[in-house]
Amino acid sequence: MKKGFTLVEVLVALAVVALGVSAVFTALGQSSRSAEQLRVRTLANWAAADALTALRLANQAPRAGAARQEELSGRLWWVEYQVRESGAHSLRDVEVRVAPSRNAGPIASARGIVRIGQLAVAPEEKESN
Repeated sequence: MKKGFTLVEVLVALAVVALGVSAVFTALGQSSRSAEQLRVRTLANWAAADALTALRLANQAPRAGAARQEELSGRLWWVEYQVRESGAHSLRDVEVRVAPSRNAGPIASARGIVRIGQLAVAPEEKESN
């Protein structure tokens, strides 16, 4: 009686191992693509939140339909603003949409209320002036 494997058994074992390795590399590739997509969406959300915060700090709303480029984490983003009137005279409802380029669709947005005009001066600041 012979000990060991036949050539057919070895070829079948190699085919099974090759299929397994192929499946592992496919899963790694998909995981890498998913991680990159998540990174891009996260940066786009940060860009939208940053643009809305900048408007709030500047105390002004952009023109309706205004757009500009913003750099975040070494990447340029196309930022568009949608401005709507609100019930109060000094407030605007602003939606910021962020896309990877001018002609691409938005992948993130942020919406909030922006006060326009001068900030009220606190009573203690009035006295010191």
